Amino acid sequence: MLQFFHHSPIQKRTQPADYTITLTKEGFTPQEIPIKQGQSIKFITTAERPFWPASDLHPTHEMYPTFDPKEPIPADKSYIFLFTKPGRWQFHDHLAPFFTGTISVKK
Repeated sequence: MLQFFHHSPIQKRTQPADYTITLTKEGFTPQEIPIKQGQSIKFITTAERPFWPASDLHPTHEMYPTFDPKEPIPADKSYIFLFTKPGRWQFHDHLAPFFTGTISVKK
């Protein structure tokens, strides 16, 4: 399975994601998750359609601009994002913005 990765210019990710969030036909599962700074989340879907997990605000994704794959992710692919900034980050599916979630990143 091809994966899309976000890498900061300084860090490289050579291991699997620390957590997984799944977009189902009912929404994101889990809808809220606490993680530590420097951990990653793999986003997948079982909704059988492309998806686009990205930071709020919709449609600009300006709350955490790098948390945005910049294009739809095919249903059979995944997107991994490494969270380097502490904070409470709300996100949505850019293609169905009523599906939302929150990631709390602690130092």
